[in-house]
Amino acid sequence: MSFMFKSKGEFLDNGVRNQGRGMKRLLFVGSLLLLAGCGGSSSSPITPPTPITQIAGPWEITATSEQQTGSSTSIEANLQQTAGTTGGSATITATGADQLVLIGHHPSGGLLFGGLCPGATTENFTGTLSTTNALALTLTEGAAVYTFTGTANSDGKAMTGTYAFSSGGCPDSGTFTGVQVAALAGTYTGTLNFPNGHQDIATATLTEGVPTSFTVDLTLTGADNTTVTLTGFVVGNVFSVQGTLDGAAVSYYGYYAFSQKAIYMVDASSGALIGTLFVQ
Repeated sequence: MSFMFKSKGEFLDNGVRNQGRGMKRLLFVGSLLLLAGCGGSSSSPITPPTPITQIAGPWEITATSEQQTGSSTSIEANLQQTAGTTGGSATITATGADQLVLIGHHPSGGLLFGGLCPGATTENFTGTLSTTNALALTLTEGAAVYTFTGTANSDGKAMTGTYAFSSGGCPDSGTFTGVQVAALAGTYTGTLNFPNGHQDIATATLTEGVPTSFTVDLTLTGADNTTVTLTGFVVGNVFSVQGTLDGAAVSYYGYYAFSQKAIYMVDASSGALIGTLFVQ
């Protein structure tokens, strides 16, 4: 048996060479990992479309005139919202008696159902809501057309902006604010003076159904000692109900004034205020 001895230098040389081969292997594996990382699809992830705030529902929008001091219009609307395809906007509409009622408030007092600018044109409120919550609406009120420009809150429960005269009669401009309103419900009492001369202490129980049906159970004490049920529909803070009282067909409007927690009752035939009922 023979033994071969290598010098210290030879061991060092072999070690360096072996270490070099190891580094080459590591570098080679690393380059494969880099190549694997650079392969495959280079497309960026698809960004989902920005959702549009939902504002559909019952609203009271108050348009306050800056040209007629003390005048304002309550836009009572059951807003409808349909997703659009142009520019990422949604279509907003309120058309017809069961979706839109205008109430004019004049500085001399009184409620003018139909608004402050009467005319033969069918009233409607239409426009768009963008993904940035920008509102662009057009109100047709009897003889006039107005443009509304503003913003809806991110929660879809409030809006604000300005309006300007567009065409027709009744030129006007001003500001508007709007809030979604709660269902009309509860019990209200007060005195009602009917067109036939009868006066009664009235207790009215209001019930709002789905989607817009409305019932008023009315108990009268005085000239008419009776209980009647009136039915109809509700738009925002306004309702319209019909029924039979004292053997005659009757029709009434009611407007809920939030600041006073009261219902103003109006005879639909004459347009006369017949009384105010306060929340109990």
